[in-house]
Amino acid sequence: MLADRLVAHRGYPKHYPENTLLGMTAAIEAGAHFIETDILFSADQQPVLYHDNLMTRISGEENAIHLLTLDELINRPAHEPARLGNQFVGQTITRLHDLATLLAQHPQVTAFIEMKRSGLHIVGLEAAYDIVTRILAPVRGQCVLISFSDEFIDYAHQQGFPRLGLVLKDWEERQGELIRNLQPEFVFCDAEKVPEGAALDEIPATCVIYEVEDPDQAIDWFNRGADMVETFDIGGMLENLAHRAF
Repeated sequence: MLADRLVAHRGYPKHYPENTLLGMTAAIEAGAHFIETDILFSADQQPVLYHDNLMTRISGEENAIHLLTLDELINRPAHEPARLGNQFVGQTITRLHDLATLLAQHPQVTAFIEMKRSGLHIVGLEAAYDIVTRILAPVRGQCVLISFSDEFIDYAHQQGFPRLGLVLKDWEERQGELIRNLQPEFVFCDAEKVPEGAALDEIPATCVIYEVEDPDQAIDWFNRGADMVETFDIGGMLENLAHRAF
């Protein structure tokens, strides 16, 4: 099924602010079976959906996520003013709790939960794992913890979290000891880091390529052996690829 090969990267940023409940809901309504979000932590160690440490781009504010409490953050906008103007100025920063509630309402959807290294550095691996997995417990089977942090994924594996994904920092890491030992369910790789002509079939895990901008690129990656691709335009990609052979 096509929807099982596409990941809604940060929700539906083509038309909505990234990493917001609005964007995640729109992605699911567009037909997404897989969504992806980034996790950072507030000053009181509460997880929110947010990509940048600094709040300028997403919230239009000179501040940092880890300097504000959760109560302060959920009243801050997450409307991407430079890109989207003021059309979503009422959209505020989303708690991980809210995403978990959304997932419970859509049991067909799987969420990739990316633990940002900067957030892990501030909170600590063990605390970050405990906080996030406690919130995700009701929808644990629908969630895949992913990260650039080898240490975090290794720790999550030791704790027995069932679904894990490693984000490659470079192409050579695909053959690294960690992947051999952990055998993660998913491996994510930046499209720009895959060498020309490299075979993706050699990666034993489900291989996810990001960021894929248009349907022709997606087809090229599928033909090269990618199992899945991430896109900012989940609705457009689903619609365009629905009637194409690949």
